[in-house]
Amino acid sequence: VGQVARSATPCAAGPGLFPALGAAMPLAAAATARPVAAALASALRGQLAARSIVATANAAVDSEAMHPPRRAPDPDARLPLLQNEAQERSRREPLAEVGIHPSLVDTFGRRHRYLRLSLTDRCNLRCQYCSPEEGEEPAMPTNRGENLATEEISRLLRLFVQLGVRKIRLTGGEPTIRGDFGRIVEDLGSLSNSLAEPLSLGITTNGVRLARFLPKLQEAGLLNVNLSLDTLVPAKFPFLVKRDMKWHTRVMDVLHEMTAEGSPFNVKLNCVLLRGVNEEELGSFVDLTEHLPLEVRFLEFMPFDRNGWSANRLVPQAEIVEAMQQHLVGRGLAPAQRLPPDSLNDVARLWRVDGWRGRVGVIASMTDAFCGGCNRLRLTSNGELRNCLFGEEGWSLRDSLRAGETDEALSATIAAGVQAKFRKLGGKRDMHELRERGALALPMMSLGG
Repeated sequence: VGQVARSATPCAAGPGLFPALGAAMPLAAAATARPVAAALASALRGQLAARSIVATANAAVDSEAMHPPRRAPDPDARLPLLQNEAQERSRREPLAEVGIHPSLVDTFGRRHRYLRLSLTDRCNLRCQYCSPEEGEEPAMPTNRGENLATEEISRLLRLFVQLGVRKIRLTGGEPTIRGDFGRIVEDLGSLSNSLAEPLSLGITTNGVRLARFLPKLQEAGLLNVNLSLDTLVPAKFPFLVKRDMKWHTRVMDVLHEMTAEGSPFNVKLNCVLLRGVNEEELGSFVDLTEHLPLEVRFLEFMPFDRNGWSANRLVPQAEIVEAMQQHLVGRGLAPAQRLPPDSLNDVARLWRVDGWRGRVGVIASMTDAFCGGCNRLRLTSNGELRNCLFGEEGWSLRDSLRAGETDEALSATIAAGVQAKFRKLGGKRDMHELRERGALALPMMSLGG
C-alpha cells in the first residue's frame, strides 16, 4: 500500500498528506483488472457513446453480482486478503487519475468524487415514500447535539475536497429548514471559490422555502437544483405530502423563477411515480419540457424503512418510457429520442423530443441498476458515512471528530467505508431482498436520496 501512495499521482492536497493511511485501509486503487474498470477503459479507447460505456460497465457488475459476498461479522477480517490483492495490483499498475486520493477508490476501481451531504433528517413535508409520519421540525444543532454542527460540516467538506471530491450536493430531509443553512451555503461557496477549478455544487429540495435563498445560492455558485414534486395538481398536494395546498403554489412559483430566461440555475424536477397515485400525470410532466429548459426525472419507488414499499406500487422504467412515447404519439408528435448520459457516472437514462427545450430522464434504481458507474458517497446529518444508498453499515465521522482525531485518522475511517462497498445494491440481489432489510434500511430522509 505504501508503494501505491508513493507511485500514485499526487492528489490536489499534495503528496504525502496522509502517510500512515495505507496501514489502515485495504487499498484497491489500481483495480483496473476488475470488470467495471476494464469495460470503461475499453469503451473510452474506442470513444464509444457514453451510454455504451455505462451499459457495458453495469453488465460487468451484474455478471458478478448474482451472489454478492456476505460481509464477515468482523469487518477487519476482510482486510488482509483485500490488502494483498491491492498490493499486487498496485505493483502492476498504479493509480493514474489526477486529483484523487486512494482512500476514495473502492475494491472495484470506482472513484468516489461525489459527496451527498444530508443537513437534517427532518422535513417540512411528509411524503409517504420518503419518511415515516412521526417527527417534528428540528432544533438548531450544536457541538453536543446529535447532528453535525456548522463547523464540523465545514471541516469534513474541506477534508473530502482535499481527498478528491469535486461534486457536493446538499440534501435532507429538507436542507433549507436548518437555521444555519445560509451560513453552510456561504462556507461551501468560499471553499469552492478557493480552488483553481470550482466545485460542482447542488441541492435537492422540495422548494417550499427555496425562493428566499436563491440569491445566496447564486452567489455561492450553487446552481444545480433538483426540485422534488410529485404532482402538478394542487388539490392532490395535501394528500401526497400532508401539507397545505398553498405550498404547491410556492413550489411552482420558484420552479418558474429558476427556469426563466437568463436564470443561472440548472433545474431538474424529480417525480416519484406511484401506481394508483400519480402515474396518470406522466404526460403532463413530460409536456413541461416543451417550453421550459429543465430535466423532468421519473424515479422508481424504492424500499426504505417504513415507507410502505411494495412491488405492486412500483412503476418500472419500461412502463414509464412506453407511456411517455404513447403520450407523444397521441399528441401527433414523433417519439422522444434517446440521449447519451452527461457523464460516465450519470444515473438517469435520458430522452428528448425534437425541438423541445427540456428533456426527460428515468432513474431506474430497481429494474435497471446503475451501480457499475457509481461515484457517490453519503454523509448523514449525524455524521455517519454511508457508501451506498442501500447499505446497512455506517462509519461515524462525527464521533471521530469529537474524539479529537486528526485528518489522517478521519481519512482512514473514510477509506474503511469506501473499501467495504459492495458491487451492487448494498450487497443485495434485487429489490425484493432490499425490502427485507427492515430497520437496517434507514429512511430516505436520513440518507438524502
